[in-house]
Amino acid sequence: MISLSAHGLRGSPDPSRRGFLIAIVGGGVMLGYARSGLAAPGTDSLSDLFEPTIWYGIEPSGVVTVNIIRAEMGQHVGTALARIVADELEADWNKVKTVTVDSNPKWGLMITGGSFSVWQSFPLLSRAGAAGRIALVEEGAKLLGVSSHACAARNGAVHAKGRTISYGDIVARGDLRRTFTPEQLQKMPIKPPADRRLIGKDVVALDVPSKVNGKGRYGLDAAVDGMIYARPKIPPTRYGSKVISIDDSAAKHLPGYIRSLALDDPSGTVPGWVMVYAASFSAANRAADLVKVKWQSGQTANVSEQDIQQRAAELIADPKGGSLFVDDPGVDAALASAKRKIERTYTTATVMHFALEPVNALAFEKDGVIEIHTGNQWQSMAVVDPAGARESFATQSGQDRDAQLSAGWGIRPPPGRRLCRPCRACNARNKQTGEDGLHASR
Repeated sequence: MISLSAHGLRGSPDPSRRGFLIAIVGGGVMLGYARSGLAAPGTDSLSDLFEPTIWYGIEPSGVVTVNIIRAEMGQHVGTALARIVADELEADWNKVKTVTVDSNPKWGLMITGGSFSVWQSFPLLSRAGAAGRIALVEEGAKLLGVSSHACAARNGAVHAKGRTISYGDIVARGDLRRTFTPEQLQKMPIKPPADRRLIGKDVVALDVPSKVNGKGRYGLDAAVDGMIYARPKIPPTRYGSKVISIDDSAAKHLPGYIRSLALDDPSGTVPGWVMVYAASFSAANRAADLVKVKWQSGQTANVSEQDIQQRAAELIADPKGGSLFVDDPGVDAALASAKRKIERTYTTATVMHFALEPVNALAFEKDGVIEIHTGNQWQSMAVVDPAGARESFATQSGQDRDAQLSAGWGIRPPPGRRLCRPCRACNARNKQTGEDGLHASR
Protein backbone atom coordinates (compact mmCIF):
# COMPACT_ATOMS: atom_id res chain seq x y z
CA MET A 1 0.00 0.00 0.00
CA ILE A 2 1.33 3.40 -0.96
CA SER A 3 1.26 5.94 1.82
CA LEU A 4 2.61 9.38 2.51
CA SER A 5 3.73 11.09 5.67
CA ALA A 6 1.47 13.35 7.68
CA HIS A 7 1.80 15.91 4.87
CA GLY A 8 -0.53 14.02 2.57
CA LEU A 9 -3.04 11.35 1.73
CA ARG A 10 -2.87 7.77 2.90
CA GLY A 11 -4.50 5.37 0.51
CA SER A 12 -3.98 2.89 -2.27
CA PRO A 13 -4.41 4.73 -5.56
CA ASP A 14 -4.86 2.49 -8.54
CA PRO A 15 -5.98 4.75 -11.38
CA SER A 16 -7.51 2.87 -14.27
CA ARG A 17 -6.21 3.20 -17.78
CA ARG A 18 -9.42 3.81 -19.68
CA GLY A 19 -9.80 3.83 -23.40
CA PHE A 20 -11.05 6.90 -25.22
CA LEU A 21 -13.76 8.77 -23.34
CA ILE A 22 -15.54 9.75 -26.55
CA ALA A 23 -13.50 8.66 -29.60
CA ILE A 24 -10.75 9.36 -32.07
CA VAL A 25 -12.16 8.85 -35.56
CA GLY A 26 -9.80 8.40 -38.47
CA GLY A 27 -7.38 11.31 -38.59
CA GLY A 28 -9.68 13.53 -36.54
CA VAL A 29 -8.99 14.50 -32.98
CA MET A 30 -12.24 14.05 -31.02
CA LEU A 31 -12.93 16.30 -28.07
CA GLY A 32 -12.52 13.45 -25.66
CA TYR A 33 -9.02 12.04 -25.79
CA ALA A 34 -8.13 9.04 -23.66
CA ARG A 35 -8.35 9.70 -19.97
CA SER A 36 -5.04 10.40 -18.37
CA GLY A 37 -6.01 8.01 -15.56
CA LEU A 38 -4.83 10.75 -13.24
CA ALA A 39 -7.82 12.95 -12.55
CA ALA A 40 -7.81 14.15 -8.99
CA PRO A 41 -9.42 11.69 -6.56
CA GLY A 42 -12.89 12.70 -5.44
CA THR A 43 -13.99 13.85 -8.90
CA ASP A 44 -17.20 12.67 -10.50
CA SER A 45 -17.30 9.28 -12.15
CA LEU A 46 -15.08 8.73 -15.15
CA SER A 47 -18.02 8.54 -17.57
CA ASP A 48 -19.20 11.99 -16.43
CA LEU A 49 -15.90 13.73 -17.04
CA PHE A 50 -15.54 15.73 -20.27
CA GLU A 51 -11.95 15.81 -21.50
CA PRO A 52 -11.63 17.94 -24.63
CA THR A 53 -7.96 16.96 -24.82
CA ILE A 54 -5.57 15.05 -22.61
CA TRP A 55 -4.53 18.36 -21.10
CA TYR A 56 -7.63 19.04 -19.04
CA GLY A 57 -11.05 17.74 -18.03
CA ILE A 58 -14.32 19.31 -16.89
CA GLU A 59 -16.59 17.74 -14.29
CA PRO A 60 -20.37 18.10 -14.05
CA SER A 61 -19.69 20.31 -11.04
CA GLY A 62 -17.91 22.72 -13.38
CA VAL A 63 -14.47 22.05 -11.92
CA VAL A 64 -11.72 22.20 -14.54
CA THR A 65 -8.68 20.02 -13.81
CA VAL A 66 -5.57 20.87 -15.85
CA ASN A 67 -2.93 18.16 -16.27
CA ILE A 68 0.57 19.52 -15.68
CA ILE A 69 3.61 17.79 -17.19
CA ARG A 70 6.18 20.30 -15.90
CA ALA A 71 7.99 19.98 -12.58
CA GLU A 72 7.12 22.33 -9.74
CA MET A 73 10.41 23.93 -8.74
CA GLY A 74 9.11 26.91 -6.81
CA GLN A 75 8.17 28.82 -9.98
CA HIS A 76 4.38 28.15 -9.72
CA VAL A 77 4.37 26.47 -13.13
CA GLY A 78 1.01 24.83 -12.47
CA THR A 79 -0.64 28.22 -12.09
CA ALA A 80 1.03 29.53 -15.23
CA LEU A 81 -0.03 26.64 -17.45
CA ALA A 82 -3.52 26.36 -15.98
CA ARG A 83 -4.03 30.05 -16.64
CA ILE A 84 -3.28 29.54 -20.33
CA VAL A 85 -5.96 26.87 -20.59
CA ALA A 86 -8.49 28.68 -18.41
CA ASP A 87 -8.15 31.99 -20.22
CA GLU A 88 -8.83 30.51 -23.64
CA LEU A 89 -11.50 28.16 -22.27
CA GLU A 90 -13.22 31.07 -20.49
CA ALA A 91 -13.24 29.01 -17.31
CA ASP A 92 -14.15 30.22 -13.83
CA TRP A 93 -10.73 30.55 -12.18
CA ASN A 94 -12.25 29.70 -8.82
CA LYS A 95 -13.11 26.26 -10.21
CA VAL A 96 -9.71 25.51 -11.76
CA LYS A 97 -7.24 23.11 -10.18
CA THR A 98 -4.17 21.25 -11.35
CA VAL A 99 -2.87 17.69 -11.19
CA THR A 100 0.72 16.76 -11.93
CA VAL A 101 0.72 13.66 -14.11
CA ASP A 102 2.86 10.53 -14.30
CA SER A 103 5.57 9.90 -16.90
CA ASN A 104 3.43 8.06 -19.47
CA PRO A 105 4.98 8.55 -22.93
CA LYS A 106 1.67 9.95 -24.22
CA TRP A 107 2.52 13.27 -22.56
CA GLY A 108 5.47 13.72 -24.91
CA LEU A 109 8.82 15.12 -23.85
CA MET A 110 8.66 15.87 -20.14
CA ILE A 111 11.40 18.24 -19.07
CA THR A 112 11.44 21.45 -17.05
CA GLY A 113 14.34 23.81 -17.61
CA GLY A 114 15.70 26.61 -19.71
CA SER A 115 12.74 28.82 -18.78
CA PHE A 116 10.74 27.35 -21.66
CA SER A 117 7.78 25.77 -19.86
CA VAL A 118 5.37 28.65 -20.56
CA TRP A 119 6.32 29.81 -24.03
CA GLN A 120 6.77 26.29 -25.34
CA SER A 121 3.46 25.09 -23.90
CA PHE A 122 1.46 28.17 -24.82
CA PRO A 123 0.47 27.25 -28.41
CA LEU A 124 -0.60 23.74 -27.42
CA LEU A 125 -2.53 24.67 -24.28
CA SER A 126 -4.19 27.77 -25.70
CA ARG A 127 -5.51 25.81 -28.69
CA ALA A 128 -6.67 23.06 -26.38
CA GLY A 129 -8.60 25.65 -24.37
CA ALA A 130 -10.07 27.19 -27.51
CA ALA A 131 -11.20 23.78 -28.77
CA GLY A 132 -12.99 23.08 -25.52
CA ARG A 133 -14.67 26.49 -25.52
CA ILE A 134 -15.98 25.97 -29.06
CA ALA A 135 -17.41 22.56 -28.17
CA LEU A 136 -19.03 23.88 -25.01
CA VAL A 137 -20.56 26.85 -26.80
CA GLU A 138 -22.00 24.64 -29.54
CA GLU A 139 -23.52 22.18 -27.07
CA GLY A 140 -24.65 24.98 -24.77
CA ALA A 141 -26.46 26.62 -27.69
CA LYS A 142 -28.36 23.39 -28.36
CA LEU A 143 -29.44 23.15 -24.72
CA LEU A 144 -30.54 26.80 -24.73
CA GLY A 145 -32.32 26.39 -28.07
CA VAL A 146 -30.42 29.19 -29.79
CA SER A 147 -27.79 29.54 -32.49
CA SER A 148 -24.18 29.17 -31.40
CA HIS A 149 -23.52 32.52 -33.09
CA ALA A 150 -25.77 34.13 -30.48
CA CYS A 151 -23.74 32.69 -27.64
CA ALA A 152 -20.69 33.88 -25.77
CA ALA A 153 -18.57 32.03 -23.20
CA ARG A 154 -17.65 33.85 -20.01
CA ASN A 155 -16.46 32.73 -16.58
CA GLY A 156 -17.37 29.05 -16.88
CA ALA A 157 -20.73 29.48 -18.59
CA VAL A 158 -22.38 30.04 -21.98
CA HIS A 159 -24.57 33.14 -22.24
CA ALA A 160 -27.22 33.94 -24.87
CA LYS A 161 -30.13 36.40 -24.96
CA GLY A 162 -30.22 36.88 -21.22
CA ARG A 163 -30.02 33.17 -20.45
CA THR A 164 -27.06 31.25 -19.03
CA ILE A 165 -25.98 27.64 -18.77
CA SER A 166 -22.88 26.65 -16.84
CA TYR A 167 -20.12 24.43 -18.18
CA GLY A 168 -20.97 21.90 -15.50
CA ASP A 169 -24.58 21.69 -16.66
CA ILE A 170 -23.47 21.35 -20.28
CA VAL A 171 -21.22 18.44 -19.30
CA ALA A 172 -23.97 16.84 -17.23
CA ARG A 173 -26.85 17.31 -19.68
CA GLY A 174 -25.26 17.62 -23.08
CA ASP A 175 -23.89 15.22 -25.64
CA LEU A 176 -20.44 16.62 -26.21
CA ARG A 177 -19.16 15.30 -29.52
CA ARG A 178 -16.87 17.39 -31.66
CA THR A 179 -14.02 16.53 -33.98
CA PHE A 180 -11.01 18.65 -34.88
CA THR A 181 -8.33 17.49 -37.27
CA PRO A 182 -4.70 18.23 -36.37
CA GLU A 183 -4.73 20.85 -39.14
CA GLN A 184 -7.77 22.55 -37.60
CA LEU A 185 -6.14 22.58 -34.18
CA GLN A 186 -3.01 24.07 -35.70
CA LYS A 187 -5.07 26.91 -37.19
CA MET A 188 -7.29 27.34 -34.13
CA PRO A 189 -7.77 31.07 -33.53
CA ILE A 190 -6.87 32.23 -30.05
CA LYS A 191 -7.56 35.46 -28.22
CA PRO A 192 -5.65 38.63 -28.98
CA PRO A 193 -3.77 39.85 -25.91
CA ALA A 194 -6.28 42.64 -25.31
CA ASP A 195 -9.09 40.12 -24.75
CA ARG A 196 -7.31 38.02 -22.13
CA ARG A 197 -8.98 37.95 -18.73
CA LEU A 198 -6.50 35.84 -16.75
CA ILE A 199 -3.09 35.94 -18.41
CA GLY A 200 -1.18 38.92 -17.14
CA LYS A 201 -3.85 39.69 -14.56
CA ASP A 202 -3.74 39.50 -10.77
CA VAL A 203 -5.19 36.11 -9.85
CA VAL A 204 -4.76 33.77 -6.91
CA ALA A 205 -1.93 31.28 -7.53
CA LEU A 206 -3.19 27.71 -7.36
CA ASP A 207 0.04 26.12 -6.16
CA VAL A 208 1.09 28.48 -3.37
CA PRO A 209 -1.12 27.30 -0.45
CA SER A 210 0.33 23.77 -0.31
CA LYS A 211 3.82 25.23 -0.09
CA VAL A 212 3.03 27.18 3.06
CA ASN A 213 0.43 25.08 4.88
CA GLY A 214 2.44 21.87 5.12
CA LYS A 215 0.43 19.93 2.54
CA GLY A 216 3.07 20.16 -0.19
CA ARG A 217 4.51 16.74 -0.94
CA TYR A 218 8.18 16.14 -1.64
CA GLY A 219 10.17 13.09 -2.55
CA LEU A 220 10.83 12.08 1.06
CA ASP A 221 7.10 11.99 1.82
CA ALA A 222 6.52 8.86 -0.28
CA ALA A 223 6.71 5.53 1.55
CA VAL A 224 5.67 1.88 1.18
CA ASP A 225 5.33 -0.87 3.74
CA GLY A 226 8.49 -2.86 4.42
CA MET A 227 10.87 -0.59 2.58
CA ILE A 228 14.58 -0.47 3.32
CA TYR A 229 16.90 2.50 2.97
CA ALA A 230 20.11 3.27 1.13
CA ARG A 231 22.68 6.05 1.04
CA PRO A 232 25.01 6.41 -1.90
CA LYS A 233 28.76 6.66 -1.77
CA ILE A 234 29.63 8.83 -4.74
CA PRO A 235 32.89 8.37 -6.69
CA PRO A 236 35.52 11.08 -7.19
CA THR A 237 34.23 11.95 -10.66
CA ARG A 238 30.76 12.13 -12.14
CA TYR A 239 31.80 10.09 -15.16
CA GLY A 240 34.48 7.50 -15.79
CA SER A 241 34.95 6.12 -12.25
CA LYS A 242 34.87 2.36 -11.65
CA VAL A 243 34.53 0.45 -8.40
CA ILE A 244 37.60 -1.67 -7.70
CA SER A 245 36.65 -3.00 -4.27
CA ILE A 246 34.19 -2.53 -1.40
CA ASP A 247 35.23 -3.13 2.22
CA ASP A 248 32.22 -3.13 4.54
CA SER A 249 33.82 -4.99 7.43
CA ALA A 250 33.60 -1.97 9.74
CA ALA A 251 29.87 -1.55 9.03
CA LYS A 252 28.80 -5.14 9.67
CA HIS A 253 28.51 -4.65 13.43
CA LEU A 254 25.94 -1.84 13.05
CA PRO A 255 22.35 -2.91 13.90
CA GLY A 256 20.22 -2.79 10.75
CA TYR A 257 23.06 -2.81 8.24
CA ILE A 258 22.28 -5.06 5.25
CA ARG A 259 24.95 -4.81 2.55
CA SER A 260 26.76 -2.56 0.08
CA LEU A 261 26.50 -2.93 -3.69
CA ALA A 262 28.03 -1.20 -6.68
CA LEU A 263 25.28 -0.03 -9.04
CA ASP A 264 25.15 -1.68 -12.42
CA ASP A 265 23.83 1.27 -14.41
CA PRO A 266 23.39 0.55 -18.16
CA SER A 267 22.57 4.20 -18.85
CA GLY A 268 25.94 5.49 -17.64
CA THR A 269 24.16 8.13 -15.55
CA VAL A 270 25.71 7.21 -12.20
CA PRO A 271 28.86 5.19 -12.96
CA GLY A 272 30.85 4.09 -9.92
CA TRP A 273 28.10 4.67 -7.37
CA VAL A 274 27.93 2.34 -4.37
CA MET A 275 24.67 1.99 -2.44
CA VAL A 276 24.81 1.17 1.28
CA TYR A 277 21.59 -0.56 2.40
CA ALA A 278 20.12 -0.75 5.91
CA ALA A 279 16.82 -1.11 7.75
CA SER A 280 16.69 2.62 8.50
CA PHE A 281 18.21 5.72 6.98
CA SER A 282 20.06 6.43 10.21
CA ALA A 283 21.74 3.05 9.98
CA ALA A 284 22.46 3.45 6.26
CA ASN A 285 23.94 6.89 6.85
CA ARG A 286 26.22 5.67 9.64
CA ALA A 287 27.22 2.56 7.70
CA ALA A 288 28.08 4.54 4.58
CA ASP A 289 30.65 6.50 6.55
CA LEU A 290 32.28 3.22 7.60
CA VAL A 291 32.25 1.46 4.23
CA LYS A 292 35.49 1.90 2.32
CA VAL A 293 35.39 1.96 -1.47
CA LYS A 294 38.38 1.91 -3.78
CA TRP A 295 37.75 3.52 -7.14
CA GLN A 296 39.58 3.82 -10.39
CA SER A 297 38.92 7.51 -10.96
CA GLY A 298 37.86 9.15 -14.18
CA GLN A 299 40.05 11.56 -16.13
CA THR A 300 38.62 14.64 -14.41
CA ALA A 301 39.54 13.63 -10.85
CA ASN A 302 42.12 16.41 -10.54
CA VAL A 303 40.27 19.16 -12.43
CA SER A 304 40.00 22.31 -10.34
CA GLU A 305 37.78 25.39 -10.54
CA GLN A 306 40.74 27.26 -11.99
CA ASP A 307 41.07 24.65 -14.72
CA ILE A 308 37.39 25.04 -15.59
CA GLN A 309 37.67 28.82 -15.76
CA GLN A 310 40.78 28.63 -17.92
CA ARG A 311 39.17 26.22 -20.34
CA ALA A 312 36.10 28.44 -20.56
CA ALA A 313 38.29 31.43 -21.41
CA GLU A 314 40.01 29.42 -24.14
CA LEU A 315 36.70 28.46 -25.69
CA ILE A 316 35.44 32.03 -25.60
CA ALA A 317 38.63 33.31 -27.22
CA ASP A 318 38.41 30.81 -30.07
CA PRO A 319 36.77 32.69 -32.99
CA LYS A 320 35.78 29.39 -34.60
CA GLY A 321 34.13 27.95 -31.52
CA GLY A 322 30.81 28.46 -29.82
CA SER A 323 27.59 29.87 -31.24
CA LEU A 324 25.42 32.94 -30.87
CA PHE A 325 22.46 32.48 -28.55
CA VAL A 326 20.74 35.43 -30.24
CA ASP A 327 21.90 36.27 -33.77
CA ASP A 328 20.57 39.78 -34.27
CA PRO A 329 21.29 41.25 -37.71
CA GLY A 330 23.41 44.37 -37.83
CA VAL A 331 25.27 43.87 -34.55
CA ASP A 332 28.65 43.27 -36.18
CA ALA A 333 28.23 46.28 -38.46
CA ALA A 334 27.19 48.51 -35.55
CA LEU A 335 30.21 47.50 -33.51
CA ALA A 336 32.55 47.98 -36.44
CA SER A 337 31.29 51.51 -37.08
CA ALA A 338 31.07 52.59 -33.44
CA LYS A 339 33.22 55.57 -32.52
CA ARG A 340 33.55 54.40 -28.94
CA LYS A 341 33.45 50.89 -27.49
CA ILE A 342 33.27 49.78 -23.85
CA GLU A 343 34.28 46.22 -23.05
CA ARG A 344 33.92 44.45 -19.74
CA THR A 345 34.48 40.84 -18.77
CA TYR A 346 32.32 39.29 -16.07
CA THR A 347 33.19 35.91 -14.60
CA THR A 348 30.99 33.65 -12.50
CA ALA A 349 31.99 30.48 -10.73
CA THR A 350 30.23 27.13 -10.87
CA VAL A 351 27.54 26.50 -8.26
CA MET A 352 26.11 23.54 -6.39
CA HIS A 353 22.79 21.83 -7.10
CA PHE A 354 21.55 22.89 -3.69
CA ALA A 355 17.89 22.11 -2.99
CA LEU A 356 15.27 21.87 -0.25
CA GLU A 357 16.04 18.22 0.42
CA PRO A 358 18.88 15.85 -0.52
CA VAL A 359 18.47 13.90 -3.73
CA ASN A 360 16.22 10.92 -3.09
CA ALA A 361 14.06 8.29 -4.76
CA LEU A 362 11.74 5.49 -3.68
CA ALA A 363 11.67 2.41 -5.93
CA PHE A 364 9.69 -0.80 -5.74
CA GLU A 365 8.40 -3.48 -8.05
CA LYS A 366 4.66 -3.87 -8.51
CA ASP A 367 3.05 -6.30 -10.94
CA GLY A 368 6.31 -6.70 -12.83
CA VAL A 369 6.85 -2.94 -13.19
CA ILE A 370 9.39 -0.88 -11.28
CA GLU A 371 7.83 2.32 -9.95
CA ILE A 372 10.00 5.26 -9.00
CA HIS A 373 8.61 7.99 -6.73
CA THR A 374 10.70 11.12 -6.79
CA GLY A 375 10.91 14.77 -7.67
CA ASN A 376 12.49 15.11 -11.09
CA GLN A 377 12.77 17.84 -13.70
CA TRP A 378 13.37 15.44 -16.60
CA GLN A 379 10.90 12.59 -16.26
CA SER A 380 11.43 11.40 -19.83
CA MET A 381 15.10 10.74 -19.09
CA ALA A 382 14.79 9.35 -15.57
CA VAL A 383 13.55 5.86 -16.50
CA VAL A 384 16.58 3.87 -17.61
CA ASP A 385 15.58 0.24 -17.01
CA PRO A 386 15.63 -1.42 -20.46
CA ALA A 387 13.11 -4.02 -19.33
CA GLY A 388 10.39 -1.39 -19.20
CA ALA A 389 10.53 0.43 -15.89
CA ARG A 390 8.29 3.42 -15.50
CA GLU A 391 7.95 6.32 -13.15
CA SER A 392 4.74 6.54 -11.20
CA PHE A 393 3.86 8.87 -8.41
CA ALA A 394 1.85 8.56 -5.21
CA THR A 395 -1.15 10.79 -4.70
CA GLN A 396 -1.31 13.76 -2.35
CA SER A 397 -4.65 15.17 -1.20
CA GLY A 398 -6.12 14.97 -4.67
CA GLN A 399 -3.65 17.56 -5.87
CA ASP A 400 -0.45 16.16 -7.30
CA ARG A 401 1.08 12.92 -8.44
CA ASP A 402 4.59 14.16 -8.93
CA ALA A 403 6.45 15.36 -5.88
CA GLN A 404 7.32 19.03 -5.80
CA LEU A 405 10.83 19.18 -7.10
CA SER A 406 13.39 19.54 -4.38
CA ALA A 407 16.18 17.45 -5.83
CA GLY A 408 17.95 20.30 -7.58
CA TRP A 409 18.88 21.24 -11.11
CA GLY A 410 20.24 18.38 -13.16
CA ILE A 411 20.47 15.85 -10.32
CA ARG A 412 19.25 12.37 -11.09
CA PRO A 413 17.98 10.05 -8.36
CA PRO A 414 19.99 6.84 -8.05
CA PRO A 415 18.16 4.19 -10.09
CA GLY A 416 17.42 0.73 -8.76
CA ARG A 417 17.17 -2.42 -10.85
CA ARG A 418 15.31 -5.58 -9.92
CA LEU A 419 14.98 -4.67 -6.27
CA CYS A 420 14.09 -7.56 -4.00
CA ARG A 421 12.48 -5.13 -1.53
CA PRO A 422 11.12 -1.60 -1.76
CA CYS A 423 13.95 0.84 -1.20
CA ARG A 424 14.28 4.54 -0.58
CA ALA A 425 17.66 5.92 -1.58
CA CYS A 426 18.65 9.26 -0.13
CA ASN A 427 21.89 11.13 0.14
CA ALA A 428 22.97 12.96 3.29
CA ARG A 429 22.89 16.74 3.05
CA ASN A 430 26.51 17.24 4.05
CA LYS A 431 27.69 14.52 1.67
CA GLN A 432 25.68 15.82 -1.25
CA THR A 433 27.08 19.29 -0.76
CA GLY A 434 30.64 17.97 -0.86
CA GLU A 435 30.21 15.38 -3.61
CA ASP A 436 27.54 16.77 -5.92
CA GLY A 437 28.01 17.68 -9.56
CA LEU A 438 28.48 21.30 -10.53
CA HIS A 439 26.30 23.61 -12.60
CA ALA A 440 27.20 26.78 -14.42
CA SER A 441 25.78 29.77 -12.57
CA ARG A 442 23.43 32.11 -14.41
